Amino acid sequence: MRQYVIASIMIIVGLLSMFFKGKIPETNLWNQFLGDLSSAVLVSGLLSLLFKIFQDKENESTLKRLMRIHDSVDELGLEEIKTDVQSFSFTSLIENSNELSIIMNDGQRWVGNNSVSLTNRFNKNTITLFFTVDPDSDFLVALSKKTDTDKEQLKEKIRDTWTRLEQAYNNSDKKGTLKIYRLKNYPTKSVFCSEKELIETPYQTSSGRVRIPLYIYKKVSRKDSPYSFVKNDIEELIKESILEKEFKTT
Repeated sequence: MRQYVIASIMIIVGLLSMFFKGKIPETNLWNQFLGDLSSAVLVSGLLSLLFKIFQDKENESTLKRLMRIHDSVDELGLEEIKTDVQSFSFTSLIENSNELSIIMNDGQRWVGNNSVSLTNRFNKNTITLFFTVDPDSDFLVALSKKTDTDKEQLKEKIRDTWTRLEQAYNNSDKKGTLKIYRLKNYPTKSVFCSEKELIETPYQTSSGRVRIPLYIYKKVSRKDSPYSFVKNDIEELIKESILEKEFKTT
C-alpha cells in the first residue's frame, strides 16, 4: 500500500511541475529545472506504479496457486512425505491402532525390524491383516529376477515372514486377531492402513535397491481420497486372497 502512495505522490508532483513550468517564461532558470524535475519524477512514479501492479498480480497468482495446492492436499488427506522409509518408525502405528492391514512383497525385513512392536500389538484386542505375495504364484519368477534373488530363496523369505508373525503372536498375550493372506495378484506398493491413517511406499520399476520415499495420509470424508481408495481395495483383497493362517483369541 505504501508503494502505491509513494508512486501516486511522485506522479502528482510530476504533473504539478509540468503545470507550473507552463506558467513560467522559457528564459527563466526555473523553467528548465521544473522541466527536468517533472520528467524525472513523473517517469519514476509511473514506472514504480506499473512495477507494483505487476508485482501484485504475480503475488496474487502465486498465492492462488499455493492455495489450490493447499486445498487439494488438505481435502485429500496428505499429511507428510518422507524421503527414506528406512528412517521412519512404524512403532506408533503398530502399537496404537485397533485395525491394521499390511500389504508387502515378502515383508521379511519389516517384520524382523518390528517384531517387538508386533508382539506388543498382539497383547491388545486388535485386528491385524497381513498380505504377502503367494510363494507359489507365477509372479515370484518376475520378482526374483527384479530383486536378483533366487526363486527358492524368495519363497523361503515369504514363509519365514509368516513364521515370524506367528512367533510374535505366540510371544504375546494372544489377544485380538491375526490373519495372514496369500495375494491373488501382486502388490504395486507397500501399504499400511489403520482405521485412521494410511502409509504408502512405492515400488521402483527398475532393478536394484534405492532409497524409497514414504507418503502419509489421514482418513478424510472424501470418498475419492487415497485413504478411501486403499480401504476399498483391501476389502476386495480379502474376498479374492487365500487365507493362509489365522490366529485369534479362543
